[in-house]
Amino acid sequence: MTSQNTPLYNALKNMSYKELEEIAQEIRKYIFNVVYNNNGHLASNLGVVELTIALYRIFDPIEDVIIWDTSHQSYVHKLLTGRWKDFKTIREKGGISGYTNIYESPADRFGAGHAGTSIAASLGYALSDKIKNRKRNIVAVIGDGALGCGMALESLNQLNYQDVKVKIVLNDNNMAISKNVGTISQLLNNFRIKKEYTQAKEILKSSLEDSSLGKDVESVLKKVRNALKFSIYDTPASLFEELGIKYYGPVDGHDIKKMEEFLEFIKAYDEKSVILHVVTTKGKGFEETEKSPTKYHGVSKKELNKVSYSKIVGHTLSHLKDYEFLAFTGAMSDGTGLNVLQEICPDKVIDMGITEPSIVTTASALSLGGVLPVVDIYSTFMQRAFDSLIHDVALQKIPVLFLLDRAGLVGEDGPTHHGVFDIAYTRLIPNVEIWTPLNAQDLANMIYTSVIKGLKKPRFIRFPRDGETIEIQNILDNLQIVDGEWKYLKMADSRIYALAVGTISQNVYDALKDYDVNIIGVRSVKPLNEYFLEILEQRAEYIFVYEEGSLKGGFNEEIFKLRNKKIYSFGVKDEFVSHATREEQLDECDLSIKAIKENFEKIISKVKTQSSYE
Repeated sequence: MTSQNTPLYNALKNMSYKELEEIAQEIRKYIFNVVYNNNGHLASNLGVVELTIALYRIFDPIEDVIIWDTSHQSYVHKLLTGRWKDFKTIREKGGISGYTNIYESPADRFGAGHAGTSIAASLGYALSDKIKNRKRNIVAVIGDGALGCGMALESLNQLNYQDVKVKIVLNDNNMAISKNVGTISQLLNNFRIKKEYTQAKEILKSSLEDSSLGKDVESVLKKVRNALKFSIYDTPASLFEELGIKYYGPVDGHDIKKMEEFLEFIKAYDEKSVILHVVTTKGKGFEETEKSPTKYHGVSKKELNKVSYSKIVGHTLSHLKDYEFLAFTGAMSDGTGLNVLQEICPDKVIDMGITEPSIVTTASALSLGGVLPVVDIYSTFMQRAFDSLIHDVALQKIPVLFLLDRAGLVGEDGPTHHGVFDIAYTRLIPNVEIWTPLNAQDLANMIYTSVIKGLKKPRFIRFPRDGETIEIQNILDNLQIVDGEWKYLKMADSRIYALAVGTISQNVYDALKDYDVNIIGVRSVKPLNEYFLEILEQRAEYIFVYEEGSLKGGFNEEIFKLRNKKIYSFGVKDEFVSHATREEQLDECDLSIKAIKENFEKIISKVKTQSSYE
């Protein structure tokens, strides 16, 4: 059995390979039981059990710097570095994070959640060690999906030029979340399935051992090996070695002993940066996760009676398949619901991998070519394309339809994944529209309108990680052309107005429907609705504003421009919201039905006391 309190990585060094296999199985079962019965990233963590064990037999996660790219696959790392007991609380409010977190453990050298940062971070650590004359190993563990990120490739290009010695472990499971795409992925895949290269090396190695020619044969071997790498086979070796990075592999990532041999070698290698190509199976150890790694990438307890807004998107676009448009996604076809469209019209969806800035720029040029681009990316990931949104789209007023999935609070993924900044960062850009549908039908109608009528400028449609109890066919049967005008959800003979942005209006309505208050559903943050602003200017005395996003830079700032009004705003304060359930986060941000009602009563009660309001 494993220790409940002390870090396990030290104990690994004294274990036999039989014991290591046993601890690997224990870890795998523990992760499966905790994640499968709660929530979290499952398949990716099952795939790196032996890799992590071997890595921490050779490198020290405290003395060395080991950085996990994206870090959704860092559960084994957490278990081995003192968090075995706390692992049961992963992604729960007050529990440990589902990603590496520099405030959680000294072994978490760099916080992550988005892909492609590990090599850049390793470069930074290596440069600091040069300045401070420190001697330690800098290791980046990155997946083949993340390797195609612009940031990862840019950082690879710097390693040799900056004369640093970073050790990169490339975890190649041929998967990101969805199936990997792009030339680099294909290059790795081609090489992985070609046994001839490994067999040729083994034959040459055997010949060398049996030969009396010694160093002369070793020289010949080196030349033949290089010929194999650069000439006979399509390999990733030339890609890395042309960048000045030594390449080794591929090696079986589930063979601890073989892994150790390679890791010992790259640890001792001190000439320049080095990359070790490790092949693993995502979801390793359980038949269902190995067969369906995408399905088990992330596990969560969903409300079975709800249809997600992402699926509404997929089905609505599928319904519009005969119109001329092209949908883009960044390694998220399943998560965004575009897989629904992809299954019936594969030519209508382009997955460009984790390359958000490139996607946005490509989409803008597609629009100039006369085809409507539909860019469906999580709000948190669209942040990476901010410059492209300004320079390549808005500045030129190019019509592109942006669907910002996961806009708002996302639950257990926590602060790296919340889509709470998109209103703030899109609202300040000229030449754009920001639509905020009130419900599933409104979302479908807005997409329908955008495709049918076309766009005159860039348009963002934002919607949260949520859903509704609806019938898809009923939504499709009731599609209609709409605009972004605000709507009365409840009218009252009152000087109190509640403005609710987007789908959070459902909570606001449920909380305040029995009070003497006008409730307005805000369906467009930009442009503002001048008709309703005039009503507020003339009639309102007290205005309550609710938005599932950052209050700084948010919609509420427009309302605060109104004169002689008492305004109260509710949303995400100037802080990062920690991981918890979405319901707990909404409550924390005063956006749950209970919190909305309590705060409203408290304020109105205080107003009545002060001004004898009735």
